[in-house]
Amino acid sequence: MQGNSVESKVNPLSVVQAVSWIAVFLFFLMMSGCGMGQQSSTRSFQAVSTLGKLSVGKPLPTYAGTSESGLQASNKPAEHKSLIHLLHTDLPPLCVNEECGAFGSIANLKGADLYGGSDLKLADQVFGIFPTDNEAFHQQSQNYGVLIISDQDAKIRAIYQHVDLPDVETVLQDAEAILAQAD
Repeated sequence: MQGNSVESKVNPLSVVQAVSWIAVFLFFLMMSGCGMGQQSSTRSFQAVSTLGKLSVGKPLPTYAGTSESGLQASNKPAEHKSLIHLLHTDLPPLCVNEECGAFGSIANLKGADLYGGSDLKLADQVFGIFPTDNEAFHQQSQNYGVLIISDQDAKIRAIYQHVDLPDVETVLQDAEAILAQAD
């Protein structure tokens, strides 16, 4: 006794197309899901009008310091007509222009001196931003800091917080526009 056999012919091309479409759908589904999760946990920089002792439109507090290589830093630019302070945990304790890495060169090209550092005494005692006894600063701000833009008269033009090092170039583009308006 022979059973009835039904032969089904499946087009191999349609199977490949179906699998391809499913793979593409899953890829986009995964990427959109990952993107949404990252968006909520990603920190992004933001401009603020006041931070610690600092306020936009007010003078930058007076201070003086020396980097490890002997370069001077203060509340006024040395070589350019504007000044950018970058406080970030990934920088040396105090750095001037190129000592701060590529950001110093970028700032110089935009007509600004860059004074940076990770020294909590500067952040606390001069700028009033982070208490020096606050070890949580190092834990909470492992990848971001503060960027302050001032003019040749030490007048604060902008303050940015939550600045991650990859964001510095974007903020420096904003700085160029801010300082152009001040002229």
